[in-house]
Order: sequence, then C-alpha cells, then structure tokens
Amino acid sequence: MYSIIQGISMKKIIASGTFDRLHEGHRFFLKTAFKYGYVLIGLTSDEMTKNKKYADRIWGFEKRKNCIKKFLGSLGYKEGKDYEIIKINDKYGFSLEKKADYILVTEETYENAQDINKERKKLDLEELKIIKIDFITDREGRISSTKLRS
Repeated sequence: MYSIIQGISMKKIIASGTFDRLHEGHRFFLKTAFKYGYVLIGLTSDEMTKNKKYADRIWGFEKRKNCIKKFLGSLGYKEGKDYEIIKINDKYGFSLEKKADYILVTEETYENAQDINKERKKLDLEELKIIKIDFITDREGRISSTKLRS
C-alpha cells in the first residue's frame, strides 16, 4: 500500500488468530500490530477451529469478524484504509502470497512464523520480520479464549 499523504510506502504486518470472544489479550495484540503499519488480519475459518478445545463453543467466523471490526472502528481504524480481514484455512494462510514486512506472534505461534519464513524462502520471497509479544495476564494467569469458553 502506498500512502500519498506521507509520500512513503506503508509497512504491512500480518496478525492472525481465531479471536474468539475478543478479550484484552486480543485487543493488546491488535493494537500492537497497528504500531507497525497496515494490518493484514488473518482470521481462522470455521473449518480451522474444529480441532480446538471446546470447538463447539467457538463463535462463528462472521461473528468473530464483526467483533474485530467493531473494536477497531471504536479506535478509529477503517477497513480497507488501515486493515483488512482475510479468512485463513491453515497456518500459512495468505502469508505465502501477500506482500508483508512483519508478522506479529506470541510464544504460542512463534514456531508457525518460523515455518512460514522457511516456506517463503523456498518460494524466493523475503522473510518476514518476526515480532513476538508476551501474553496478557490477570490474577488467574494468562488470559485466553479457551479459558473463557470452558
């Protein structure tokens, strides 16, 4: 994406997940992504969530997508201008096709980012710079959708 106003090329960052029951950890993750530029949000398909713990309690793709859009809209971000949401069906998603500069991960998804870079290298694509952030915790430990679904 090219920003005419700034006259510079805007960096792109991939930030993927299931984002079920959008919680403080997700919000922190997404807000962090916007510090790097245009955000390519990979949102897991309903098919991809079937093997997760408490899969029958995971909200559907459209509901999760709408929650993300509502949250980002409350921060002033606009779909198409600041971000896009792309359905993903496996750990690679669109990362082997789309031009991006960074990938945002947690400890849980760090290994996936390394695998993505190995595949990108095979395809003669530039490796993504991996940005790893910590999980958000509360008094009960790590905040997670799995805990909220249980």
